Amino acid sequence: MTGHPLRTKAWVGVLLALWLPACRGGGPSSAAAPATPAAPPLTFAEMLEFARRSNAAYQDEPAIRAIVGPTPELTVTTLGGVDVRAFVEVDGTQHVQWVAVRGTANLLNAAEDADYAKVKAPDLGIEVHQGFLDDADATWKFVRPLLKPGVETRITGHSLGGALAVLMAMRVQLAGFPVARVVTFGQPKVTNEAGVARFRGLPLLRVVNHDDPVPLLPWETRGAAEDGFFRHLGSELWLTDKGTWEFFTEPLAERYLLTSFAAHLGRENPKEHEMARYLAKLEALAAARAAEGAR
Repeated sequence: MTGHPLRTKAWVGVLLALWLPACRGGGPSSAAAPATPAAPPLTFAEMLEFARRSNAAYQDEPAIRAIVGPTPELTVTTLGGVDVRAFVEVDGTQHVQWVAVRGTANLLNAAEDADYAKVKAPDLGIEVHQGFLDDADATWKFVRPLLKPGVETRITGHSLGGALAVLMAMRVQLAGFPVARVVTFGQPKVTNEAGVARFRGLPLLRVVNHDDPVPLLPWETRGAAEDGFFRHLGSELWLTDKGTWEFFTEPLAERYLLTSFAAHLGRENPKEHEMARYLAKLEALAAARAAEGAR
């Protein structure tokens, strides 16, 4: 079973609502993309572990259990009022715990992805996307009591779940838990430049599929400019339409996303946002890398 697809017609309306003001505002530079550093911080097999859990968060508890295996403690919930699904997996034998958050599952979530407003998150000390903060607060109340001290923490999510995963990671870090790695898929932006600067050390890898419109949200319009434009943090792995990949460190990732937007204007495809697309591409890359290693 694969992740829940976006409603294409709904996303056409969402994208047009954002696109037209962005075009009137001028848009990003069309400068050439930066040179690609050598390698991402994780292997494709390791990324696949995160992708499988992000995908599993869309499914029921037996399907999640099939992914995580019989040993770890597993707690799954769907949070009422915010329609967010999340699970916490604690593996005492491996001394690792996972937090996975479900992404855009309905039109309400999609509308939150497109919203521009920011509010102050007092515990984080940063401006945060208003549509994400209530969801993040509810998710944190579920996650916090389940975390074990001194255990390596890994966090993941797709779409809205990716944004919530970043906010979870910030809170996990501030609470004193060791955050080993955060990997998100098709994640929209959650904060502004000041927020990026505050949490620059967060071990975040954003995986972005070609022509996925959601990582471009919210776009740079007058509405998004209040309290500073939204910005991404973390490094970025770009999955191309040819089955290849490019990796960008944090200082280069935002510039590449902007220049890529200019290059791909008019090609955004909501289907490229589906978690199933991300999962399939990483499975192919992991299999290819394993085959190379076996030679």
